[in-house]
Amino acid sequence: MNADYNNTNLLILNDLKTINRTHKPPVDFVSSRREYEYYFHSIHLSTIIFIFLVGFVLITFPARAQEPAEPEMTILKPIEVTATRSKKQLTQIPNALTHLGRNTQQNYQPGATLDEFARGTPGVFFQNQFNFAQDLRITIRGFGARTPFGVRGIQIRVDDIPQTLPDGQTQLDSIDPSLIQQMEILRGPSASLFGNASGGMINITTRAAPYTKFELTPRQIFGEFGYFKSEIHASGRGDRFDYGLFGSHLQQNGWREHSKMENRLVQFKLNIQTQTNSNWMLLFRKFHAPQAKDPGGLTHTQALVNPRQAAPGNLLFNAGEAVEQAQLGIRYRKKIATTQTLSIVAHVLHRDFQNRLPFVNGGQVQFDRWVGGLSMQFVNDHILFKKNNRFIIGVDYGIQNDNRQRFNNNFGIQGILTLDQVERVQSIGPFFRNEWKMTPDLDLVLGGRWDWLHYQVLDAFQANNNQSASRTLSQTSGTVGLVYHLADQHQIYTNVASVFEAPTTTELINNPGGSGGFNPNLDAQTSLSQEIGFRGTPAGFQYEAVAFYVHSWDEITPFELPTSPGRSFFQNTGQSRRLGVETRVATPEWHGFSGEIAYTYSDFEFRRFMLNNTNLKGNAFPGIPMHRWVGHLRYAHASGIFGQLQVQRIGKFFVNDINTVINDPYNLGQLLLGWEKKYKGIEGSVFFGINNLFDERYNANTRINAAFDRFFEPGPPINVFGGLRVRIASF
Repeated sequence: MNADYNNTNLLILNDLKTINRTHKPPVDFVSSRREYEYYFHSIHLSTIIFIFLVGFVLITFPARAQEPAEPEMTILKPIEVTATRSKKQLTQIPNALTHLGRNTQQNYQPGATLDEFARGTPGVFFQNQFNFAQDLRITIRGFGARTPFGVRGIQIRVDDIPQTLPDGQTQLDSIDPSLIQQMEILRGPSASLFGNASGGMINITTRAAPYTKFELTPRQIFGEFGYFKSEIHASGRGDRFDYGLFGSHLQQNGWREHSKMENRLVQFKLNIQTQTNSNWMLLFRKFHAPQAKDPGGLTHTQALVNPRQAAPGNLLFNAGEAVEQAQLGIRYRKKIATTQTLSIVAHVLHRDFQNRLPFVNGGQVQFDRWVGGLSMQFVNDHILFKKNNRFIIGVDYGIQNDNRQRFNNNFGIQGILTLDQVERVQSIGPFFRNEWKMTPDLDLVLGGRWDWLHYQVLDAFQANNNQSASRTLSQTSGTVGLVYHLADQHQIYTNVASVFEAPTTTELINNPGGSGGFNPNLDAQTSLSQEIGFRGTPAGFQYEAVAFYVHSWDEITPFELPTSPGRSFFQNTGQSRRLGVETRVATPEWHGFSGEIAYTYSDFEFRRFMLNNTNLKGNAFPGIPMHRWVGHLRYAHASGIFGQLQVQRIGKFFVNDINTVINDPYNLGQLLLGWEKKYKGIEGSVFFGINNLFDERYNANTRINAAFDRFFEPGPPINVFGGLRVRIASF
């Protein structure tokens, strides 16, 4: 019977090849160019942009001795962030860091994916908002672009609880955007702080309890394509404690065929002040997604003819997944002395996962995952050479245990067992960070970390001999940075940092050879980053401009095999470099109006990469647009009327390493309108929104190096959503 299924599978693959032969190459077919011409062009353009930005910043700087032209200036409240492991003012950090707080308009988004909170951040690119079987893809300066699902190369923490596993992968499905109070995005390598997979860092704080005894906030959202989400948030505060309980249910049929999904989430957060100098936080989150169907990628021709269709193989094999996850985290903080603080974080996670891929052999995967971790950190503020100094020292420990099995996928029905193994990862990372105020105008930051990771696979199947194996990787990472305060509201900063990105267990066990165990040819990726930036808050405005250069060795990139479409394998590609510019300007509020605009320039290319005897040196990174613009215009009136217009322009980018197929540029817009009314302790609001305002035909996701040219997952056309929100507070 197994032979019959395999023969059927081969017939399906031949049909797909026939479809592929009828696909005409896109007009944008790129011919090879001499490497020095490409490099000179990219450097020249980046230099022009950087000089322009520097000139703009210098023009805006008032001389220290010069008196301001206006008698009064709007001075923004200093922004404090915790993404660098302790509370610090943003002006004292020598890194590109974006702080995002919840504004009125964010209360009225659909509440589906995290990008709703952070679309305007320069240097950060989101894809795959509509395929919940693959999860949202986040890229920071090119880190994370290789992932076919979930998040890679980026550390994510929620209320100080790590969401990134010891092997470096992160799933975002259990993080509801409606829960977010603020988000800090550290753009660029931060391995000296967080270790493996720290090409960027996202630090999320969930909604805090109000300063009332009790508050209840239900919200209901409706939308096209069967979108329906219900939320309720109950919170309150006592003399020595506060709490928050959140629940949500989300379901939608989806615009594309075979993209139906449903999930439920519950989160409970409790803060207790045990003494005047100590406190505890308890965080529990339960997530259940009984179904998330995967419509799959389409060829260029298929996407043009019928963008709503699902890939034939995904329909035939009922591709999709089901997930159940629970996480418990505890944080303890104690002020040992006025200038000394001890923090301890412990967490445990359980995830039960099942999926179906669009092929027979090993096409159904299930694993039972347990993850645990413990972090300890000590912060000491003191005087060093008569100057203020902060010294941070700590250690992170994590352990991950996956009991993984693969079965044949007999057209959606589970077949015979083809793989049975236990995958275990342990990580240890001691670190330190020193922040010294060298002079009144100059801050110096030094940091370092050593990471040790041990991978182990225990083969319980052994039908093709014992594939048990183990690997150990270790790396030292460091950073040095300077912040110079040109004026009270302007800073220039620079830093040099290294990053260490080890393969995840999924990347290691997906062996192109077809056997169990680890891929013996896959190694860790290392990078060295340099950046210089300006930022300031003159007259209530906010601006930032940063230029960076990252050189990477053993860049990890994905590819697919014709025999396993939908399953990604991974390879090292030699060397690469990233050259980029990120800018952002935000206005103060004026008569209820406020706005911001951000631009990102990304010139990323391979410097050494041989693929099937073809030299890809000088080829651009797939999946990353060279140009991206995002703009917001917000309005809020005293009568309760509010609105927001958001527009983004995504430039074209390649979808394969050989740079022969391009994803066309596109423009997206969202219009949000609503009315809010308050009466004593009750607040009610109605809102209405339009997504894809310009009705653009575009691809919401691209599958890098996909087999059979199935690169594209089209996004929905213009569509509307709306809802109701009520807030009831006790007196």
